[in-house]
Amino acid sequence: MITLPEKIRRTLEKVVKEMRVAENVYGIGLFGSWSRGDTAETSDVDLLIFDKSDFNHEYVERMELGGVFIDLDRVPKRWIQGPIPPEIDQKLYEVQVLYDRDWSLANTKLLMAKSYSSPERVDIRTETHVIDSDIFLSRATSAFSREDLPSAYLFSTVALENILKILVEIALEPFSNSRFLNRLEVSATKLGMQGLFKEYLEMTGLGEVNSAGAKDKMKLFKVIWNEIGFNVKRNARALEASHFKVKTKLNYYLNPVFLQGALMRTNSLVDTGKAAEASYYLKGILLDIVENYVWLKSSVDKIKVDYTTLIRSLETLEEKNPKSYNQIVSFLDLDKIRKANASNAIEKSREIMLKIRKDRKVLIKNHLITK
Repeated sequence: MITLPEKIRRTLEKVVKEMRVAENVYGIGLFGSWSRGDTAETSDVDLLIFDKSDFNHEYVERMELGGVFIDLDRVPKRWIQGPIPPEIDQKLYEVQVLYDRDWSLANTKLLMAKSYSSPERVDIRTETHVIDSDIFLSRATSAFSREDLPSAYLFSTVALENILKILVEIALEPFSNSRFLNRLEVSATKLGMQGLFKEYLEMTGLGEVNSAGAKDKMKLFKVIWNEIGFNVKRNARALEASHFKVKTKLNYYLNPVFLQGALMRTNSLVDTGKAAEASYYLKGILLDIVENYVWLKSSVDKIKVDYTTLIRSLETLEEKNPKSYNQIVSFLDLDKIRKANASNAIEKSREIMLKIRKDRKVLIKNHLITK
């Protein structure tokens, strides 16, 4: 059990005391960096909430209390009554139980403690990354055939990122949005596949990011965040009526408290010499915002869009505000993509995906079964 600083401990006691009276809350647990004991100065607090309300998707809410940033990660309680979705494995494995109405959280934690590192469970988690990478590569090839080269390049890099997550899973390294590059490098080194990490940095351009470039990204990110936030506020009714995932994601990301925490975390990464990590972190956030914003904007404007050609769809939707579109494309480093760039990215992603898919079972056997 990690000993928490007094400020964090008192804040959590207050939050748990207020939340446990809610009829829908059946369990509360601490996970993430504070649970693992690898916090940074700007780390937020992650709480896993077992919620019996009528919803089907995990979602996160951001709050600030006494200067502490807290993410409330709500998952449907019924998820643990059947096969546990692999996307919450790490959270259950790390969780420190703070409140448990019917022992469901404690029992599920015990189950995950026994199975998390097993070859069978790792196989399940890595299979989900294979599927995700295939989906994004398919989107990339479709965008390329439709001559949306920025989308083709973008989705090929996301496909590559997803397949590389397999290395992190097999190395049993924890995932962290603001430490992904570090975890990937450590994992690739453990598995003797450092070359793949270097290829990823080269293909994405992350290896060339410096502190000045990362700080410029921060400034531009805030400008884009304000612009999208303003447009979403103007369409509050449409947001409320939108798909559950779109509504919860935009509410989370466009919360001023989220922006404050994200910029503090990014600035800390830059100041500690992790400019590439800072750039990766902000790009991931913005891409998620943009995908959900396009969904909302298309419903408001009653324009049918193709999410395979995400960047072209964004351009269409922002026709009256081209400056915003150009800022987003520039932030994502898609403003100078040519046919050769997109084609090479797709082929390189496909090559690495095939290699990791071919080696996945062997890697699991060599690094998990034989240990």
